Amino acid sequence: MAGQLFFYFLALLTVAGAVAVVALPNPLYSVLSLVATFLGLAGLYLSLNAQFVAVVQVIVYAGAIMMLFLFVVMLINLGREERQALRLPVQKLAGTIIGLGVFAGLVNLYATTPLLTGAKGLFPAARLAEVGSVQAVGRLLVTQYVLPFQAMAVLLFVGIVGAVVLARRRAR
Repeated sequence: MAGQLFFYFLALLTVAGAVAVVALPNPLYSVLSLVATFLGLAGLYLSLNAQFVAVVQVIVYAGAIMMLFLFVVMLINLGREERQALRLPVQKLAGTIIGLGVFAGLVNLYATTPLLTGAKGLFPAARLAEVGSVQAVGRLLVTQYVLPFQAMAVLLFVGIVGAVVLARRRAR
């Protein structure tokens, strides 16, 4: 029962943070809401017994990536934008109807589709208990997924260098 309440709390935190990212007008508050979303996801990973993924979620995404986002938001110094009236008065209504339609379609898909009970993948729960999830993830990262892992590192490095170059240009 307590585990279920913990799951619902984390799910509510994650969804509320995601909605706040889109709904808040201030970019700084949106970035902070994204941090709350990432922390909620890390908690959900912990409830799935994926400690390594949860720690990586906090360190890489809630830590490093969000600091980069925060740096960019502060760097470009977004002020308050002037709110303009919608050009078409039905835009808000149309957006709401389309959003509710997509939501209804997802609920219908979830209600009518049976849960998949096929193959469990390379590392089912029994194998993870035997080897350990961190060891399994580490082995996969340095063998099968070494190229995407290195490409991700290069992309992050290029993003950081780009932010520094932009900051230096403005300082001059």
